[in-house]
Amino acid sequence: MSQTSPGAYRTVLDALQAPVPPFTPAGRHILIEPGQYPNTGFRSSGDFVLTAVGGPGSVTLDGATDATIELTGNVTLQGLVIRNWSAEGAALDVSEGSVLAEQCQFVSRSEAVAVRAWNGGRLALKNCRVQDGAVVYSAASGIMESTDVSGPDGNAVAIRMGSAVTVRSCRIEGAGGSGIWVTEGSRPLIEQCTVTGAGAASVLVDDRADAAVRNSALHGSGQCSLVVRDNANVLAEDCLIADATLEAVWVTAGGTLTAKRVRAESPLRTGIAVEEATATFEDCEVVEASLNGVYVGARARATFLRGRVERATTGVLVGTDGDGTFDRTIVTDSTTCGVNADPDSDVLLRDCSILNSGGSGVLATPSARVQLERVTSEGNAVPDASDFEPEEPPTAQVREPEAAPGAGPVPPKGAGRMPGAGPDGGGGGGTADALLAELDAMVGLAGVKREIRKLTNLQKVAEQRRLAGLPPGPAIGRHMVFAGPPGTGKTTVARLYGRILAALGVVENGEVVEVSRADLVSENVGGTALKTSAAFDRARGGVLFLDEAYALSRKTSGTDFGQEAIDTLVKLMEDHRDEVVVIAAGYSAEMREFLAANPGLKSRISRTVEFENYSPAELLQITAAQAEKDGYRLSDDARDAILDHFKSVRRDATFGNGRAARRVFEAAVERQAQRLADLAELPSGDELSLLLAEDLDVETGLAARFGEARDSDQVAHVLGRLIGMTGLTEVKQEISDLLDLLASSRRRREAGLEAEPFTGHLVFAGPPGTGKTTVARLYGELLAALGVLAQGQVVEAARVDLVGQYVGHTAQKTAEVFERARGGVLFVDEAYSLSRPVDGGHDFGLEAIDTLVKLMEDHRDEVIVIAAGYSSEMDGFLAANPGLASRFARTLTFRPYDVDGLVSIFLGKAEAADYLVPEPTREALVAHLEAHRERYREGNGREVDKLFRSAVTAHARRTEQLAGGGTELTTEQLSTLLPADIAP
Repeated sequence: MSQTSPGAYRTVLDALQAPVPPFTPAGRHILIEPGQYPNTGFRSSGDFVLTAVGGPGSVTLDGATDATIELTGNVTLQGLVIRNWSAEGAALDVSEGSVLAEQCQFVSRSEAVAVRAWNGGRLALKNCRVQDGAVVYSAASGIMESTDVSGPDGNAVAIRMGSAVTVRSCRIEGAGGSGIWVTEGSRPLIEQCTVTGAGAASVLVDDRADAAVRNSALHGSGQCSLVVRDNANVLAEDCLIADATLEAVWVTAGGTLTAKRVRAESPLRTGIAVEEATATFEDCEVVEASLNGVYVGARARATFLRGRVERATTGVLVGTDGDGTFDRTIVTDSTTCGVNADPDSDVLLRDCSILNSGGSGVLATPSARVQLERVTSEGNAVPDASDFEPEEPPTAQVREPEAAPGAGPVPPKGAGRMPGAGPDGGGGGGTADALLAELDAMVGLAGVKREIRKLTNLQKVAEQRRLAGLPPGPAIGRHMVFAGPPGTGKTTVARLYGRILAALGVVENGEVVEVSRADLVSENVGGTALKTSAAFDRARGGVLFLDEAYALSRKTSGTDFGQEAIDTLVKLMEDHRDEVVVIAAGYSAEMREFLAANPGLKSRISRTVEFENYSPAELLQITAAQAEKDGYRLSDDARDAILDHFKSVRRDATFGNGRAARRVFEAAVERQAQRLADLAELPSGDELSLLLAEDLDVETGLAARFGEARDSDQVAHVLGRLIGMTGLTEVKQEISDLLDLLASSRRRREAGLEAEPFTGHLVFAGPPGTGKTTVARLYGELLAALGVLAQGQVVEAARVDLVGQYVGHTAQKTAEVFERARGGVLFVDEAYSLSRPVDGGHDFGLEAIDTLVKLMEDHRDEVIVIAAGYSSEMDGFLAANPGLASRFARTLTFRPYDVDGLVSIFLGKAEAADYLVPEPTREALVAHLEAHRERYREGNGREVDKLFRSAVTAHARRTEQLAGGGTELTTEQLSTLLPADIAP
């Protein structure tokens, strides 16, 4: 695979779809020459190896679809840089198959998942680097070894849904959420890892998970560093936990921890805290805890063997209803107290030493049950006391001001339920004012900002009235509709709104759970209510963000399960009105339909926030900010060109807004790279960072161009392949005429004369097996080489790829397929099936045709559409919409091959596979084709392919019988097809 080498495949998908000789071993090894390959995006179930020929980092595959590479087979990736620039896209998605990635780099948006393994997939990452996005294993297995993960907004590594993963010798840095999140019964081994600078926990294990953490270092977490909770179980051995913002180790809510040789250094609150949980610590140390060295809270049972606690404010605090056993443990140099036993606590000190405390060695209240066995208490400033009666609960002396007496360590709001790695990125701290400032810093959205600030002020004043002993006033409607076109920041604002509500104490944690129709609607009666309730439960204490909510109210055939989801949601919003905030998002007009779907819905979601299209100036600002984020800057003439571009484009309800701005920037980066690569001298740093007007592709986007051919050698090569195809005389002439028209238009433009725009949409009419798909691919390559198309990729689609299951779904699917084809060719096979009426109900095929006509008009110079099918059927297709026939330049008729053409195809296949076809065999072949003329008129090349494979099988059967009888086979016998091998 190469961008320049003649005869090489241009994309991975082309290489995967290329035919292979018969009887070759399964799988392919695709070698990729150095370069950056934009617009990569493919799904494969095959087995193959992808290798960067120039070594690690020499090949970059860039994509902006849901996944740059989506795999379900057995695949090896070697030395590749795989990036995805979609806000919700993954660089690598592994489902069901088994993938090994060696010395690869994966990059995504910081709010997205960069690498995902799920649904039984097995993924091994070895010596890899994951930048900005997260790694997620969900119902999957595998290994991460010597791999770095850095910079995601949420959790860096998420191990979910019973996954079994080994994380070994990895570095995880700068996660906005937790470094490693283990949940939902997963069973990982984490060893020899370093987790640094996590915004929440370094390692969080919850929800029945069972993890082992060995020989690892956890540095500088933004909250508690090692957290075990919600009936999870952890074995931690030989670990260092340093500089936690809150507790170094926190075990709570039914969690179980066994720690051996763990050292906790310099936490800003407590070294080890156990609450409503069970923990055992062997040979563990706590050094320089700012508050408590060890805290055992209510309904907790903790055992310490051979431990050491140094230089804490309070060495050991056992709270009310806590149970702590300390055996051969040393507590030394505490500031205020060595061991403090609260009322109704149980403390056993056996063979312990309490030394050099600034207060008492052991301080116990009268109701504390303290047993001392062979305890040494020496060098303490105040004598031990067993009848200490504090004026206020003792915990108040050692807790931070906001902690309730006896409550033990209290993490910030949102720490209790961490978000998934990537899907939401919710939670997070910050005051309401700081979060509003973050909202104000977003480009545009003036009306949205006013509405959010208005709601925030209402909530603030209601809380102030409550604190003043006044009624809070009328209930404030918190549920909202976010209405507007795509790319206007609805999801980002929803996440901020959740955090603002958490900061105000309106919701527990501010986590945003994002769902769509697929997450709520089941195919089975009753299943929808269960799925909707489960999604709602996940959002309790936070925000449920329902994207494209209108899809629920659009009726499908049969039972309307979308309506069932709406009805269930309305009931849940009433039953849990103070626990969840619901935000429903979608296009403005469709959301009015959604609100009318249930009588109670409009009353519960009383507020609609309109997200308007960005202005041209705001789109320029977004483009410039994207450039600055990625280390580029725009020249003044580039800024002027971008502004003029956005003033000229139509910004309707489907305009992409921020996504359109991002596409402009990414296209500019690609063109700048091509410009700088041609320089004789190495470019300077300033040149590498500056985007000029000539780098922009804003005049026509991905539209057709009338400049000179980009690659004349490639044009000649592709034309040679077309001319070399068997038959198709009329087709070749038609394409030659089209190319002549294009050349003439260019010459007329150069002469200052008017030239008609190039219209390349075609109808390919004819029976199967006549080369329509092959010619479409060559046509795309030709137009790309001639500079007519930006990229030249061919996206193949059939009815199933375009037609949805409910009104509106078809338009969405068709638009998504069309978007993938921008800059290339959209090949619609069996297009006539779209115009055939269906039995009852809405004709979704006609909806696809109507959508296609509009897209062909809106992007007339960006995509070449080829509609293919039987000649007799294509007339009905062109008549299905009044504007359809006028958009196709001409119809190319692919006639059935005659016998000579079929013989030529057979001989070509034989030659490619190293078989000889002597004259007697040719005569048998001609006789066979003549005898079955009708069959081959219908199937053409496809039937010849079957015939050739049959002949090869017959040859193998015959020669193996000879070999089995003792015959020494010659090369001629092994390569010659005989008349007997031709199917009778």
